[in-house]
Amino acid sequence: MTGASLQERDRRWNSIRRSMEEAGLNGLLVVSDGHLERRGSIRYIADVSAKLLYGYVVFPLNGEPILICNKPGRIKDRRPVPFRGGWIIDSEPYVPAIVAAIRELNLDKGPIGIEGDFLPAPVYQALLTELPDVMFSASAIVHELKMIKSAEELQLIENGVEMVDKAYEACVEFVCTRKSNLTWNDITAEVCRVLYRLGSEDIGGYPLSHATDIMKGGDIYNLYPEPQAPGGHWMQFGRLIALGEPDKELRAAWDLDTKAQELAAEKLKPGNTGGDVARAINDALKGSAYTGASRGSGHGVGLDIIERPFISLDDETVLKPGMVVAIHPVFDPHPALFEACADMFVVTEGKPRKLSRIAPGIAVV
Repeated sequence: MTGASLQERDRRWNSIRRSMEEAGLNGLLVVSDGHLERRGSIRYIADVSAKLLYGYVVFPLNGEPILICNKPGRIKDRRPVPFRGGWIIDSEPYVPAIVAAIRELNLDKGPIGIEGDFLPAPVYQALLTELPDVMFSASAIVHELKMIKSAEELQLIENGVEMVDKAYEACVEFVCTRKSNLTWNDITAEVCRVLYRLGSEDIGGYPLSHATDIMKGGDIYNLYPEPQAPGGHWMQFGRLIALGEPDKELRAAWDLDTKAQELAAEKLKPGNTGGDVARAINDALKGSAYTGASRGSGHGVGLDIIERPFISLDDETVLKPGMVVAIHPVFDPHPALFEACADMFVVTEGKPRKLSRIAPGIAVV
């Protein structure tokens, strides 16, 4: 296992049970359909990488949980479900296994919280029919807990950031070495090759450049991978690689973006909100041709690629030590050939701690 230790698993389970007791829940039904931004809850509770697969955990207030998934994790009682072939997987075959697990754990009377981001409607309808004495309700216990990273989780995240830093350096060297007859796909292939060689579990999220055209002087490659590091935590990092000196407009926009990121990071203090950080971006842009995007200038990041808090004007999530937040100021109107400088920060009791050691400049080759 490359993810959480047994000690970390037990810490999580104990925290979940304390929150369940406070909420008056007998159990949780944790669900993932395996898509990019909907794996974090099941990874947190079972440390299973259910990529492109449904996975469920029936987690009781007392007793051992049951994992219903075709991949192993940190739960001993795992029950695979045969399914028909193909990438599009039917959800209904999982219902009998879920119902059996709930009954076996004596949770078929009383309240059960549903955790995750997507429970198929046919499954929910069948559960209501098969378990009429269960009171199902939406729950956010796991979502709330996984926003705050433990010391072990922070170490896994720091290892992932070092992986991305090394990939960036390797790609700059690759471009310097090749220079001529270089396509956009050549750089993208090198990004992915290095990340997978260093242990990345997956690469997703923001699309890297894809084209077979030969790059020429003045072209800008947006190196913005969002890899899943060993252990399941997602990374967010964005820099530009320029073939020759970029034009003045792009250089000015990039410098303004890094200034906005720096001032926004100063607001990553306990007690502030994601909205406070977004407003700091708008303040940094006063007098320029841009305003900050009302939504989408950053977010929490962890076992889900996007978690709360959101760096948006309407976000009221209170920042706490242990949160990991990506700040990538997005401008309105959007500059041509430009994307945000993206970095991850840890909220601490004092000043936030920036994780990447790569300076926020444009690499000019």
